[in-house]
Amino acid sequence: MATSGKAEIGIFDAEELAEIRTAVEAVCAELGIGRDDTKGREEVASRMMRSWVLGRRTPLGLVNAGLDAA
Repeated sequence: MATSGKAEIGIFDAEELAEIRTAVEAVCAELGIGRDDTKGREEVASRMMRSWVLGRRTPLGLVNAGLDAA
């Protein structure tokens, strides 16, 4: 999967964010984290963004990262 290179410094392009967002929605649904649970959703997204920066960018890698602290 190609990346803009900006993710290494915490900047994600629209396509990268869309991929992460899709994974966040799936994990939050699995964990029962509602749309109004900002803190819970931010924690899931943060773990996924770290995974992305570390090079684990597959959908499964993102989901695993999101589920890590569950």
